[in-house]
Amino acid sequence: MSEHIDTKKTSSGVISKNAEATAIAPDAQVAKIPGVNLNVALSKEVVIRVLGVDQSYKGKIVGYDAYEYIIAAVRLPSKIRKKLAFGGEIIVKYILEGTVYGFKTSVHNAVSSPTSLIFFDYPSVIEKIELRRESRIDVNLNGEVHANDGEHDCIILNVSETGCKLSVRASSRDPISNIKVEDTVMVVIDFGVEGALKLPIAVRNIKRGKGILTLGAMFIDINPNEEEVINKYLERVRRLTR
Repeated sequence: MSEHIDTKKTSSGVISKNAEATAIAPDAQVAKIPGVNLNVALSKEVVIRVLGVDQSYKGKIVGYDAYEYIIAAVRLPSKIRKKLAFGGEIIVKYILEGTVYGFKTSVHNAVSSPTSLIFFDYPSVIEKIELRRESRIDVNLNGEVHANDGEHDCIILNVSETGCKLSVRASSRDPISNIKVEDTVMVVIDFGVEGALKLPIAVRNIKRGKGILTLGAMFIDINPNEEEVINKYLERVRRLTR
């Protein structure tokens, strides 16, 4: 995510709408800011997409040398990790105060011991993305939340091109009940005939009551194919219900 106010394409390619880059809302406002303004603390949750790979992965920042390099802990398939051990490019996204930030960077190494880590360049440019507000469509879709403590069945209550609302049963003793605004989790949404998607979401608001956790969330990172699935589903709902 890096750019002036050109919402279609950036010199870094981070928001261009091709399979190699992440997709965002086409008319989202994007601003380019210097990398020295990077504001991520240790343990900050991030979403990482390896260029050329459809799936994105959740990780967290575990170390850095300011203006030189950053280290993230992220579980990657062995095939991808071995490939990144020889270098490669990734897109890193994170949420801060309700805004999506991100940058494209080069990987220097990826290791599996003592844990799965990747080492990449400190960004020279960061993109700040203000997603457009989309009206949500009420739905009733099956889903799963993949959190640090495991998988939880959920119901998707509404959805748009940029986010969703979901509910999950959670007692006060369940670790997921401690989720906070801006936390990142993965959600699997079953769009029926359009197929299922596994997407990273950032929590925007939380409602707790009677053992039910209701989360309003925004999609952090979707590729063009995933965006097409969501749009086809929404178009089908609008056509058949309005």
